[in-house]
Amino acid sequence: MALILMKMKPINQLPSNIREQLRRIGDFYICTQFSKDLIGDPMVKIGKDVYYRYMNFLYLPKPPESLTTEQIIEVCDLRIEYFNEIVDQKYNRQMIANIINCLSPNLISVDAPIKVLDFGCGTGLSSKLLSEYLSNLQIVGVDISEKAILECCQQDLTAFLIHPEEPLPFEDYSFDMIFAIFVMHFKLGISTLIELQRVLRTSGKFVFNIYYRDIDEVIEELQEAGFSIIEVWNDLSGVSANHRVVSCGLLPPSETVFHQANRNKSKG
Repeated sequence: MALILMKMKPINQLPSNIREQLRRIGDFYICTQFSKDLIGDPMVKIGKDVYYRYMNFLYLPKPPESLTTEQIIEVCDLRIEYFNEIVDQKYNRQMIANIINCLSPNLISVDAPIKVLDFGCGTGLSSKLLSEYLSNLQIVGVDISEKAILECCQQDLTAFLIHPEEPLPFEDYSFDMIFAIFVMHFKLGISTLIELQRVLRTSGKFVFNIYYRDIDEVIEELQEAGFSIIEVWNDLSGVSANHRVVSCGLLPPSETVFHQANRNKSKG
């Protein structure tokens, strides 16, 4: 049997013109000149260590799904501190539009109020964008960042601070829908997914966007937590090709369904 050696792309040092603009904050680096000309490769070396580019100008010591809870909070706080520089609000709006397009028409045409949990609400941007598309939403946000909750409260948005691995502060079956926008690239513990399943109504949907992570692994985690009716949409409009939208609901295990779709059409 012939042995074929795969040539791996080398991980290069971050160019000097970008390194000169770096600021070290905790475990991370941020490029403080927010120019498209100063966006490094997805994986780079800074000194002897490998870093992963995130939101164009942040450099993480691990992939997002491997960060500790403390590191995730640090990233969330940096996102808030540099919100105007690193958050592409147009891109966020396009992602929300894709998510709305992927939802069942029966869900988005309901006139009655829809109780929604915005999981990982951050500054409240996702809550505000969702409300622009669906005016009958009653949204409650939760986040692990104290700074995020303060930002939401300053905008008169309802939001609560939560702690990983602790129960959510809601009764069973509290929400018709749960959204997690730009959250699931961080890996949630099974106990957290089980909590989301607990507060979702039987007829409800848990909907999120995801990129880079292994979709099969994500589906296994959802099923382990008790979710089913899992749908995955590819070929989204106006966002990078590695983005997907996932929707899941609740059914008895014997009735679990999974299929992939291009936009709103099933592949089979």
